[in-house]
Amino acid sequence: MSTTERALGQVKWFNNKAGYGFITMNDSNDENAGKDIFVHYSSIRVTNSQYKYLTQGEYVEFSLEKSTSEKHELQANDVSGVKGGKLMCEVRRTVYSETDRRPVRSYRRFEDDREQQQEQQGEDDFKKVQRKRPAVRKPRVVPTPSV
Repeated sequence: MSTTERALGQVKWFNNKAGYGFITMNDSNDENAGKDIFVHYSSIRVTNSQYKYLTQGEYVEFSLEKSTSEKHELQANDVSGVKGGKLMCEVRRTVYSETDRRPVRSYRRFEDDREQQQEQQGEDDFKKVQRKRPAVRKPRVVPTPSV
């Protein structure tokens, strides 16, 4: 395969800490179909300078070249999204804009508890408290000495 042709593959696994992983080739008309191709984080192409990584199961395009190390026969180079698209590490949202709807924390329970506390106070300003039951413990088994 020449370096100008782009191959299609699926990320088998990628270790973010170590910075490398493997891509399984999906091109059925290539002699390397089904092979696991080594990929290093330095060969991942992203649009902005950010933390580069691949996500397991993600489909990617890459150019194939002979590996410089003897551990792997082939290595992926110039890894990008399918048809030049973005990788998952580029489209994952880390910062929310103000227009995005976020779950709003409800303080209703706190207000309900306060109302119940006010209702529980008697005429003599003493607070009525319900006693909690102690947790049930399993009986302790003491071994008997054998004679």
